[in-house]
Amino acid sequence: MNFILNLLPIHRSDKSTWQISSWCWPGSVTEGGFLTPKAWLRLFLLLKLVTVLLFPHSADLPLLVGSLFGLRVLLLLRSPHISTKPSTVFLGQLALTDSLVLLHWMLRLGSTLTWWTEEAGYEIKVWGSVWPREAVSMLCQQLLDAHHLASLLLLGLLGLEATLVSRWPQQTRRYRTSRWAQLSCNLVWILVLLELCCTAAARLTNISDQEVSCHHLFSCQMTDQPSRLAS
Repeated sequence: MNFILNLLPIHRSDKSTWQISSWCWPGSVTEGGFLTPKAWLRLFLLLKLVTVLLFPHSADLPLLVGSLFGLRVLLLLRSPHISTKPSTVFLGQLALTDSLVLLHWMLRLGSTLTWWTEEAGYEIKVWGSVWPREAVSMLCQQLLDAHHLASLLLLGLLGLEATLVSRWPQQTRRYRTSRWAQLSCNLVWILVLLELCCTAAARLTNISDQEVSCHHLFSCQMTDQPSRLAS
């Protein structure tokens, strides 16, 4: 664990980084201040490990704190004074996984506003039919599952890099480059998004079939009721 934290990118110009960080997040990083940029990255990695490995997928408070730290890390990694190492690429992609959590909250907020308007007497139709609540809840859960899977895979890549550096530093030097790290992250995102799309499509199909069968059963009951009354 300590070795992985030591792999975090080191800034080439601490003074310039302090100035940039102060502009992005006032009062948090100043020369001789409380937290340096490397300390922020350490805290972000530690928080990610705890959130992914210990907390459930839908724990709102750890996800909220992790998203704030992820935004902070993205601001730090945009600095031109950060050293370009594979760990930098992995940390940046790890912070980008929080975009799935933000999309989850946006979808929940949009669906809540839609249901409020429906209760007020208005109907917002999507693709010709009222969007079922089960589908929205399923999509929200799928986004959290995709966030968890992407975080696990990227943490695994970061741990793999730490293992290669500690055991075979010279033999694996040609493979431990930013180019190979970016390629690995692209493959991770392809796998995560493919799994998200396939699973969501399958579950949405099941929800749609259930809704159609319920409507068909209700219509059959309504047509049978007058005949029973006549008899």
